[in-house]
Amino acid sequence: MTTLLIISTSPPYYNSAAQDALEAALAASNVGVEVTFVFAQQGLYQLLDKQDGTYLQKKSMAKQINVMPLYDIDAIYYLEDDMASLNLSSDTIIDTASAISSIEFSRLCESSAAVIRF
Repeated sequence: MTTLLIISTSPPYYNSAAQDALEAALAASNVGVEVTFVFAQQGLYQLLDKQDGTYLQKKSMAKQINVMPLYDIDAIYYLEDDMASLNLSSDTIIDTASAISSIEFSRLCESSAAVIRF
């Protein structure tokens, strides 16, 4: 099975990059590609539990991320170093994503057949 690593580095609602990353993951999963999704840098803001995009007429990114396992996307991670640099805590983000170290992230990049960064 082909493996795809998608790295999302954009904050939610800033531009279309965060939404594009999610849609790319869902599309790839629908055609049988094994998707690993990593939130890095300001992309970690997508994981904040208490967000609301209705003012901007957008769907909640956190709610969309929470349904990714229904599309066979179970490997959902965030970089723990970025969590610390953004002064975020694991109490404020959704439980769907798990922390990985920069070493584990490097291994994911090396082992994936393709890497897409948004």
